[in-house]
Amino acid sequence: MEKTLRLTVPDWQAGQNPVYRLGAEILTTIAPENSEQDSATVRIPDQPAKLEKENGVFGQSIVKQNVIDTAEVIQKHHPNKIITLGGNCLVSQAPVDYLNGYYNGDLAVIWVDAHPDISTPEMFYNEHAMVLGNLLNAGDPALASLVQHPISADQVFYPALSEPLPHEKDELKRLGISYQPQVTNTIDFSATVDWLEKHNFKKVFVHFDIDVMDPKSFYATFFNDPALSQIEIPDNAAIGKITQKSAWNYVSQLSQKYDLVGLTIAEYMPWSALQMQNLMKNIQIF
Repeated sequence: MEKTLRLTVPDWQAGQNPVYRLGAEILTTIAPENSEQDSATVRIPDQPAKLEKENGVFGQSIVKQNVIDTAEVIQKHHPNKIITLGGNCLVSQAPVDYLNGYYNGDLAVIWVDAHPDISTPEMFYNEHAMVLGNLLNAGDPALASLVQHPISADQVFYPALSEPLPHEKDELKRLGISYQPQVTNTIDFSATVDWLEKHNFKKVFVHFDIDVMDPKSFYATFFNDPALSQIEIPDNAAIGKITQKSAWNYVSQLSQKYDLVGLTIAEYMPWSALQMQNLMKNIQIF
């Protein structure tokens, strides 16, 4: 019997930006309703506003507990499909771990992201850049130790990866993950079909990071933070090239052609809603 869990995970600490919480809340509100699906929200603390570095990672103990709590919620519901509304990219760790165990490794992990998310604490300081590494038994040892059902390199496909940084290239090579950097503004669906057929996966998990899209095509991305005077690129960040239309079509086609057992929508950053929220906080009638 099919049982789908609609899971809201407003983790913001792993990316050090509270707007991730607002993004999860808005996604939960606007997602299509389905009375046959279970719904659950993982309780994520608001505090502390300022995160401390632990073992090279900001808020490591907090984000570790967030993953533990997410896994417990999933186990309580015991679904065979999971929709995860984040939150930053770390929200995919517990769902992928669970589903890979549920389907005994017969799970394709399609990582629709401008970034590979295989960093280590030596490479970067925010946990959301390490989530796929954690699932591959690499990444951050403190978070990787939570993974009960690690995935293998041949389960991972990047359909729209931007050119990795030198240290990311080295780690991808060490992990044995092949990739083709994105050079156009569309995702080649046929390449994904070829890869899935070659590996004969029956179940598909899609991790969809909003930052895969060109910030001129879709506003609610990291790079359109109105607090920035101009688009500023952190040392570990590449700007996505994909058009909204191509990204939408790609995920829709996957869901129609294959058995989609997991979907994460991550890194949705609703700047306009944040601005409106800040306005209302300062109006005395509320």
